Amino acid sequence: MTRRISRRALLGGTAALAGSRALGLRAATAAPADATAGEQPRTVLALYKSSELDNDVRGRRPKTATANEVHALAQMPLNWLGLMVEYHDIDRGLPDERTMARYCGVVTWYQTEEMAEPLAYLRWLGAQMRAGRRVVILGYLGALRDRKTLRTVDMEAINQALAPSGLEFLGNWTGNQRVIELRRKDSMMEFERPLPPGLPYYQQVVCRRADSRPHLVLGRRDLPNSDSHMVVTGPWGGFAAAEYALFQFPGEGGAQWWIDPFAFFRAAFGVGDWPRPDTTTLCGRRIFYTHIDGDGLRNRSEVRAGASSGQVIYDEILTRYRLPTSASVVVAEVEPSLLGSPEFFELARAIYALPHVEAGSHSYTHPLDWQERTRSFSPARVPYSVETETAGSVRYIEERLLPAGKRVRLFQWSGSTRVNEEAIAILDRMGVPNINGGDTMRDREWPSYTHVAPLMRQVGRHWQTYTSASNENLYTRLWTGPFYGFQHVIDTFENTEKPRRVAPVNVYYHYYSGERVASVTALQAVHEWVLRQPLARMFTSEYLAIVAGFRTARIARTAEGWRIWDHGALGTVRFDDTRAHLDVVRSSGVLGYVHHQGSLYVHLAGPGPALIALSERAPSTPYLVQASHRVTAWTRDGARVALALSGLGEKTVEIGGLGANRDVAVEVRDGAGSRRERARSGPDGRVTVRPGEAGTVEVRLG
Repeated sequence: MTRRISRRALLGGTAALAGSRALGLRAATAAPADATAGEQPRTVLALYKSSELDNDVRGRRPKTATANEVHALAQMPLNWLGLMVEYHDIDRGLPDERTMARYCGVVTWYQTEEMAEPLAYLRWLGAQMRAGRRVVILGYLGALRDRKTLRTVDMEAINQALAPSGLEFLGNWTGNQRVIELRRKDSMMEFERPLPPGLPYYQQVVCRRADSRPHLVLGRRDLPNSDSHMVVTGPWGGFAAAEYALFQFPGEGGAQWWIDPFAFFRAAFGVGDWPRPDTTTLCGRRIFYTHIDGDGLRNRSEVRAGASSGQVIYDEILTRYRLPTSASVVVAEVEPSLLGSPEFFELARAIYALPHVEAGSHSYTHPLDWQERTRSFSPARVPYSVETETAGSVRYIEERLLPAGKRVRLFQWSGSTRVNEEAIAILDRMGVPNINGGDTMRDREWPSYTHVAPLMRQVGRHWQTYTSASNENLYTRLWTGPFYGFQHVIDTFENTEKPRRVAPVNVYYHYYSGERVASVTALQAVHEWVLRQPLARMFTSEYLAIVAGFRTARIARTAEGWRIWDHGALGTVRFDDTRAHLDVVRSSGVLGYVHHQGSLYVHLAGPGPALIALSERAPSTPYLVQASHRVTAWTRDGARVALALSGLGEKTVEIGGLGANRDVAVEVRDGAGSRRERARSGPDGRVTVRPGEAGTVEVRLG
């Protein structure tokens, strides 16, 4: 008998083991008595200095957990490697050992060399390495001078403190490019641009550990024995000297990596063979989600006389492309007693009534700066309140705009999207996930991974999830034109898929895209591109649940392979640079796997614990290769398989391990009944079935 799993359980509910059993999967071996045996901490502690200043649009301001180099540049590749990143202001003191026990390592990217009690800090770094944690230093060491006394720390004391790394700082600095020479470099260097003929500077740093690997070695023509390891990794961590990790263009021109950040952090944190919780993929397909911010619903459109932009989006996008879509409104723009009218009130209700639209909120009066408490609209009857903007807008939408059975599933930040902890805390108490911010672009104008956002940012004890792509406001230069600009988001979609998949496809826009003929045309072109891609389509709230699962996922190395648990709705773990296969018989809590771009993507069965065992041979037992929608039920009995797919749109499922060139009986069941057909596996032992568009379909093979 095939049983269902509730959507709540799939989205991270507490019924993890029940969900695993409902899928007909073995779970006993995945949860031993000591559930944490062999656990590998996967969280990195990033240190920053609030005494350093960041160049903000509002002027130079102290650095924060968001405004620092690690968050801006390093967190994305660290997230891609399956690592969580948390932040600590080192100017507030050194974390104690009890705090550090949950971290696998430390990463720093300082811009200054002053610190209070620098030698105590350096000795603390040495203690982390002795405790088995990796220490990764990018840019400046950050602790050469005492901020209070302005005394320089003795070089010998620095080297003694960092002795576990084998790093020795020997000085001999020069900026004379005529005497600096490049002696060796390996494949980790010149990732996005070549090193210049005139190298920035030289300082002598030598790693004495034989088990370390220098990736960039410079020398001085005028000094003997002057080899300097400007980029090096080892079992202790890694070091990339200032101005040799990346190239910074002048002004706001962006940056490009000189080091390969994926390879560098992989080696520095020693996570080469680890399973990586992956937020880009579900059931072997790249994730797609789309969401609409509420701005501009009232704007009059040039597309059709008398029509609003919101009405044009309804007619030309929402009813034309029946993709799972998360839509929001700004309450003040639809409420007739404020800035709205009966026309816009009813339009909002019509949008939310569409079966393929889930409800989001874009606030009550559209705050522009959540920290400075400025907003787009200031109706006298609605004084500014974080509670009103968040919980108040959610209540209004649920009580006045939504049809029976629907609830607000997400909150979409407005304005600058740099929200404070209070706002996120309110939503977290309500169980409403949040999104916006990030502004990922990777195209001809921004040809670098430095412009691909990480998954999230830390806001006190809470988290803000970033979008996976920029919206049309940036592609149209803040809505000044060109108004066809949003079509270039396709370049970002393609460049974040190849040569490595680093982000889902996220079509993110506003109602004001319905204002211009060119912007509507661009939006239609983007949707047409989406329809041509083999994607796993889902609501934005489902993607947010996957990111939440990334935050909580735990992994452990065992004699059998790897255990994964506490991963909630996260449905994929990835092994990079491997030709291994999933051992279907020895594994549990998994559905199958697929190889893509040299990586092994393993499909998790649900929120329950999973055991992943690998093999050099392909399985001869049926397994899931890929599916267009989340698999909500799965049973396997010898050569027979039964599964259920749920979601909107045409469904496709591919099953492997059936044997080459075999006739296979297929039964498809949906709300209209059942049908039987015959299929034949290919030389690779795989069969593809297209069971239809019903909300839930069951497929039986055997």
